[in-house]
Amino acid sequence: MYERCGLRGSDGILCVEPFRANGGFWAKTLAFTVAFLLCAGCERVSEGAGNPRFDTPGRPTFSEQLVCVVSASEFRWQHMYRLDMDRNQAEFVGGFGQRIVSLRSQSMTVSPDVVTATFPGSEQGASSGFEVSIQRDDLSYQIAVATSDDAIPSRIEGRCSILDGGGFLIGRPNGV
Repeated sequence: MYERCGLRGSDGILCVEPFRANGGFWAKTLAFTVAFLLCAGCERVSEGAGNPRFDTPGRPTFSEQLVCVVSASEFRWQHMYRLDMDRNQAEFVGGFGQRIVSLRSQSMTVSPDVVTATFPGSEQGASSGFEVSIQRDDLSYQIAVATSDDAIPSRIEGRCSILDGGGFLIGRPNGV
């Protein structure tokens, strides 16, 4: 670790070479530390550089929220929809005269004039599933139940109101 250096004829000066001591332990440690710091920096750069592991969150980002009401002489049901227009995902919160349920859509189609979503069935209402259509210009609302019993009509119509989000409505309905 220490050896004598002859600096212009003067003996007695000790030179320290720590990287050659202990079989190169310090040199290897320094190389490992530099490599680790470089890799950690690469990971941070890749987070914002289109890495799908970071760009795709596990949960949808619901940007539009609507409340829709359907009513007839024997019932009045209120349903809430949260929509992720970019990922074509919807969430339904409501019921068909029984318990309130929360369901994720099986599919959702966004077109310029209508948004259509298909939901799975549940024990608390439309047991075989249902399809929802919401017009984007006048906010009219329609539910088509796949197989209906006597308590739930096969086709129900109503109106929606926008709670949050500005990307759903494509035109102002008459009278608003």
